[in-house]
Amino acid sequence: MVSGKVSRKITAKEELLLILPKIDRVLESEPAVLRIGAEPIMVIGDIHGDLQALEFIIEKRQEMNCKNILFLGDYVDRGPQGVEVLTRVFRLKLEEPEHIFLLRGNHETVDMNLYYGFYEEIGFDQGFLLRASQTYDKMPIAAVLSGHTFCVHGGINGTGSIDSIRKEEAFAFSYLWNDPSKRPGITASTRGSTVKEFGPDIVDGFLQTNNLKRIIRGHTALENGYKWWFDEKLLSLFSCPDYVGLGNAAAFALFEKEEIKLFVFGKQYE
Repeated sequence: MVSGKVSRKITAKEELLLILPKIDRVLESEPAVLRIGAEPIMVIGDIHGDLQALEFIIEKRQEMNCKNILFLGDYVDRGPQGVEVLTRVFRLKLEEPEHIFLLRGNHETVDMNLYYGFYEEIGFDQGFLLRASQTYDKMPIAAVLSGHTFCVHGGINGTGSIDSIRKEEAFAFSYLWNDPSKRPGITASTRGSTVKEFGPDIVDGFLQTNNLKRIIRGHTALENGYKWWFDEKLLSLFSCPDYVGLGNAAAFALFEKEEIKLFVFGKQYE
């Protein structure tokens, strides 16, 4: 006998499978680096299968009457409702393709899904995971807001041009994974041998090369949901409260007229 919880998850998977071909066509039509001129725009960090947090953010969007949202990736893994989160954001994208923007995170990869929860959530369904990965491959990697604010899930890999960014995972790896560091240069990371950290000098060079003012990124769980780096040249956001029981707050940003307003919320969404 199939339990109610398992039955609901099967139904959720079926719903997601139905919309994947449609979302594929939309995402495939978008470049690796989005150029978004619309303001105001909400910028959302990692969600990690927390449907309640996502619904809270969507509710705030309605209250704030803000049409535009940019998600920085990591929709699945760690939390229990990755399927539902993906379905929700994909439906939003299909309904409002000119207002909803979905970047890829490092957890939109098979390698991460196998070990951090999503594969188990979908009942160890290899075919389903491989089908989802085809959609991951079509997602944009970064976005530039109003010509001067670079948004990405992880970070940067040097001071080169953003015109070199490609959707292929080998090209995108650094942008999905790398982290800021107080140490100058490109240095080793505790995340693994292929992941790097970038210092304030690298940020300065990157911004100068690309005629940009700042970077907004996700990827890192933060006690207060956000953290400014390098004299406010880089903002780190995390939008999943109480991530894996850490008790952290979550945050999202509202970007308008070169200003960033931060909104912090907790597990009780007060």
